[in-house]
Amino acid sequence: MKSNSEIQQLLHQAVAHHQAGRLEAAEELYDEVIKADPRNADALHLVGVIAHSRNEIAKAKAYFERALAITPDVADIHLNFGNLLASTEDLAGAEISYARALALRPAFFDAQLGLGGVHYKRANFDEAATAFRSAIRISPQDPRGHYNLGQSLLHLSQRNDAEHSLRCAIDLNPNYLEALAALGDFYTEAGRIQDAIYHTERAAALEPTAERYSNLGELLRQAEDLQSSLTAHEVALKTKPDDPVILHNYGAALYAARHLDQAQTVFEHAIARDPHFAKGYMGLAKIFEHREQFDQATALLEKALALEPGSSDTIFKLAYCYLVVGNFGAGWRNYEHRFLSTDKRQIRRATPPAYWTGENLRGKTILVWMEQGIGDQILYGSMIPDVIAQAEHCIVECTPRMVPVFARSFPRATVTAYKSHVLAATPPDDIDYQIAAASLGMFLRPDFNSFPQQAGFLHTDPVRVAKLRTRYRALRPNNLVVGLSWRSANKDIGKIKTAQLADWAELLSVPGVTFINLQYGDCAEELTQVKQKLGVEIVQDPEIDPLRDMDAFFAQVAAMDLVISSSNTTVHVAGSLGIPVSLLLLGSPGDLWYWFRRRADSPWYPSVTIMRADPQDIENVNNSGWDKIVSQAKADLLKRASQNGANVL
Repeated sequence: MKSNSEIQQLLHQAVAHHQAGRLEAAEELYDEVIKADPRNADALHLVGVIAHSRNEIAKAKAYFERALAITPDVADIHLNFGNLLASTEDLAGAEISYARALALRPAFFDAQLGLGGVHYKRANFDEAATAFRSAIRISPQDPRGHYNLGQSLLHLSQRNDAEHSLRCAIDLNPNYLEALAALGDFYTEAGRIQDAIYHTERAAALEPTAERYSNLGELLRQAEDLQSSLTAHEVALKTKPDDPVILHNYGAALYAARHLDQAQTVFEHAIARDPHFAKGYMGLAKIFEHREQFDQATALLEKALALEPGSSDTIFKLAYCYLVVGNFGAGWRNYEHRFLSTDKRQIRRATPPAYWTGENLRGKTILVWMEQGIGDQILYGSMIPDVIAQAEHCIVECTPRMVPVFARSFPRATVTAYKSHVLAATPPDDIDYQIAAASLGMFLRPDFNSFPQQAGFLHTDPVRVAKLRTRYRALRPNNLVVGLSWRSANKDIGKIKTAQLADWAELLSVPGVTFINLQYGDCAEELTQVKQKLGVEIVQDPEIDPLRDMDAFFAQVAAMDLVISSSNTTVHVAGSLGIPVSLLLLGSPGDLWYWFRRRADSPWYPSVTIMRADPQDIENVNNSGWDKIVSQAKADLLKRASQNGANVL
């Protein structure tokens, strides 16, 4: 029989082994202690801790209960029993154990943290935040309290405070993996891509999993750092070469980098590994869409939809494929899923008034609310005259910058401004119907024959136009006055609609032309470079700022003999006024469906001539794709300048 001192010595040795991670040796000595002293609560408790670490739940529970029956006033045993119960989702039991630990030791950080965890698992985030704040007061230098508080505050939509808490956790422990990952996710959701990359990259360095590197690759793709994106995805694939999600993300990066053949192979590999992987079909459809093979793209999307019935994201993608080839019935119907798609994030207004579904509008008042960007508002605004002709009264709500133009152009309608298209500016009283502007297409543009051949449907201030035209022509008498716009600010597809002004150098060499800058935003540096390198001065009118005064911009565009532009708002402005436009179109026709497939004209705007790149011209990453389009535009401009009397030889 062992003496008390021998038992204590064994216990001391067991604890030393335990602390050093030698669990088998520790457990053997704990067992010796328990054989010698069956009521030794410390040994019972610590055997329970080891059993829990091995996920031997029943054994751990039994030992904790034996220890507590002997010494119910030890806070540490209640804590560890609470941790065990929490791990088995016995949240009620865990809460009792943590509360008992805190009653015995009020300033017990780990027990307070555990109690907060119970509230968090129950989705009682207010109570969880209160508990975690108490934990922080007990031990402000422990990063776990700050991290858990940050997670709770995220659920409470207190995003600024959540960010602060997560950053505090990282300041206290720069290698806190969970906090780094959480901040990476936080910044990703907030659209702060560079911050997201920084924290995701640090998390991946600490735990180099395939998933982390794939997520990093996705962020780098969004930041348009395509080579780094490809590298990150390739690191991920070294660990999981057949993972469909990682393959899909790699394919998306290859597509963005214009490695289309490789992207196709990768998407096909993803589908081969999992024939039920809907995103794989959607990625592959993008390749065929880019190549204008819309039958194949549509078939792939329909396969994805069969795998995920009712997916609004897929239905919305299908809308593009239908609309771009003129299948308006299915296209407009599917386009309604912009209100449900996670990609579009369009919000549909509540009722009343009821939504118009094609009913007779005689004697009725209808509210048409404009949506999306200004270019879209102009495009869909082309259908407003049809509504006015049918209804007793038409109310048009639009962005404030478009009110003067729409009010002048639609004098029979009531035109009013909204702060956001999501928020109605007009009370529903005395309004029979409402409709989102793009939804008018379902009823007013069922086929190409339904597009009116109108010279222009919007009107600007003729006095202002005359003054601007006189001023521009006076700069170089007898020259053509040609407006230029070459980039888009669209955050989703702006890249495929944007040129560098230097890409148009050949066009700028045409004599007999006064070029006017119609590009919105700050482009002073580009204009200076063109003047220095090419000797061409593009006139910048300091009195016109379309971001501030759209009505003035309409007048400026109306003063042009010709507008040459990539696909952006300027094209819509010029087309709506009936001003001749050379649209230089680079990019996937699916994304820019409203210019339709392989047409040189625009049903929306008869004054627009479309000069397109062939799909094969822009597949090679080393080819900008602008060369052939610019040559075509130059030939047209030379002809116009010659007809205007310029010596173009």
